[in-house]
Amino acid sequence: MNLHTSPKEQFRVGTSPNRSDMASLSILKLIACLNLVLILGGCQTSSQPRRLTISAASSLQDVLERLEPQFEARYPQIDLSFNFAASGVLQRQIERGAPVDLFFSAATQPMERLTQDGWVVPHSRRDLITNRLVLIVPQHSRRFLDSFEQLPSAHIRKIMVGEFSTVPAGQYAQEVLSRSHLLAKVQPKLIFASNVRGVLAAVASANVDAGIVYQTDAQQSSQVKQVATASVLSHSPIVYPIAIVTTSAQPQAAQSLINFLSTPTAQQTFTQFGFGRVIKE
Repeated sequence: MNLHTSPKEQFRVGTSPNRSDMASLSILKLIACLNLVLILGGCQTSSQPRRLTISAASSLQDVLERLEPQFEARYPQIDLSFNFAASGVLQRQIERGAPVDLFFSAATQPMERLTQDGWVVPHSRRDLITNRLVLIVPQHSRRFLDSFEQLPSAHIRKIMVGEFSTVPAGQYAQEVLSRSHLLAKVQPKLIFASNVRGVLAAVASANVDAGIVYQTDAQQSSQVKQVATASVLSHSPIVYPIAIVTTSAQPQAAQSLINFLSTPTAQQTFTQFGFGRVIKE
């Protein structure tokens, strides 16, 4: 009697599962795989950092990008995302429902308007830093200019400033020119930029003869030179407030950033970039 069977005979006598069993097995394997994917996906999502969106004035770009890795090292569960533009533009975006967690303005007026209309959390507001307004010219300019009072001179033909209606640096420049009785004299020479960085770029490339920017902007470019500083009495105080937007889905994380930017370490970095400290009375 032959106790050995060939592979064909083994298959014939039913050692392998029938089609119905094979289909059931395939479905079970598919379900198991899907469950595994869902489990792994859930684990990955929970471990991913939460994104915090900050709408910040253009003049803050360099310093905030320097501070970003320091904050994320301290709070690895929070990922910062910045939206830089003129403060007035950012104000309008928030009013139109832009998904923003924090607003960091270069002036108090946009912040006050948002506060009045209920767009920011009042008790979260904090005045963090200050700035100065300066007159700059291209680094290799041969046109003599060492004061705001000389802007009406015939050899100064193009002066760039921020938009008076939306750019805080432009609004401060308008105040300086108005209080110095220079605005009417230089009005034909004025060219407007959508943010203060646009003014800096135009002066750096020598496309204009002069520009009015923040001291911090002038400090960051080797292509311009500062020729005068506006008197603090010639314009409103330049204060940068920050506050949590009421529509933020993560106000606690937003408060963590405000607290971090208020620390001595962060304040020292602001100082290195030319910003001043708020003097508390």
